[in-house]
Amino acid sequence: SSGINAEYGQEVLESASMGYNNADDKMDLDDMKAVNDALQGVSIMDQDCVDEKMGSVEVSPSIKLSVSTAVFKSNAKLQKLSALDLYGRQFSLSEKKMPMPIVSIMSSGKQAPGKNNISSLAIMPKQGVPFEEGMQKLESVFKAVEDYLKKKNHNIAPALSPLGAFLVSCDKPEQMIEMLKEAVSELEIQAGTDFFIVLDCLSSDFHSEVAPGQGSAKKGQPQSTSRHRYDWIEGQTKPTEDMVDFLEGLVESEGIIGFLDPLHPDDVEGYELLASKISSKCLIFSRKLTPHTSPVFRLHTTVSTSLNQLQELDRPSTILEAAVFEEGETMLSDLTLVSGCGYVMLGGLRGDRRALYNRVSKLVQQHGPLPNVSDKWIFKEYVPPPAIAEAES
Repeated sequence: SSGINAEYGQEVLESASMGYNNADDKMDLDDMKAVNDALQGVSIMDQDCVDEKMGSVEVSPSIKLSVSTAVFKSNAKLQKLSALDLYGRQFSLSEKKMPMPIVSIMSSGKQAPGKNNISSLAIMPKQGVPFEEGMQKLESVFKAVEDYLKKKNHNIAPALSPLGAFLVSCDKPEQMIEMLKEAVSELEIQAGTDFFIVLDCLSSDFHSEVAPGQGSAKKGQPQSTSRHRYDWIEGQTKPTEDMVDFLEGLVESEGIIGFLDPLHPDDVEGYELLASKISSKCLIFSRKLTPHTSPVFRLHTTVSTSLNQLQELDRPSTILEAAVFEEGETMLSDLTLVSGCGYVMLGGLRGDRRALYNRVSKLVQQHGPLPNVSDKWIFKEYVPPPAIAEAES
């Protein structure tokens, strides 16, 4: 363990290279040489030093993370520790509490046929139930949707998205909700009572900008002052105000409990309007934190950078999310138990993502019943900015 070229050095680089076989940017020979040169003489036991060196290497962030995670896992192997134990030893993440699971059910949006551009539908259990009990309920819903889609497709198994969810064709977002409700109708359980719906909008995929005042306006209403436009149904581009009305309508009519990336991160005024309408009854998450939203956390750049930033977040209101390239990667499963995050979103229950859930289940069984991070949803109280508050008064 005296340096990166010592006993485990080549293993670390090979592990890092293999870890991203499913990513767009793979580690080539030039990348491997740059990493090897930067880490010459660095102890594989010194995660902070490795991560600091990786910060200056001119390779992509995903390759930096692949090397960092490979070092982390090799370090655990050398010390005969699990990733769970090493999180506690290196980053003081040792208190074991369970987040509320959010399981992806259907993927649509730009990756599927049809006019719907809302990315995916996920579900979460009702408040206060233990993690394993909540997962049992979500698994029954997932299986019901699988059977329903298979029956609709002449007994052919539905295709899977990279998230491990079922790939479906829709012309409007509500169709995903309708299919879900039809699928569970025979189970005698209901959305909004026994489980709850979360929509991952990924609105940057269908966002554009115009000069303020351009575009169509609703009859009898003034032109939108927002430069942001959304076509959540392909070919029907509408301003922020219409998008907010649409999302509010889903909360009212379908009991949606949460949205991820419902608006573009630069649409600050839009988030202000959305929060004023739904934040008291609906969770609003954003992968790029904006006012009135709760964070979505992913491992990024390096393990040390990621976990230091994690500990600065309001973790009970944060989603711990698996990135697209983490198929089969179980490090995040160990982090689930000690992250302190209120929610965890690992993808669907099929494909390589299943390994993440299997690892979490095994850890929960090993460590006994664990308390939840929170037994209730943490809605953000809407506080208008000073300018708006003064105008209203």
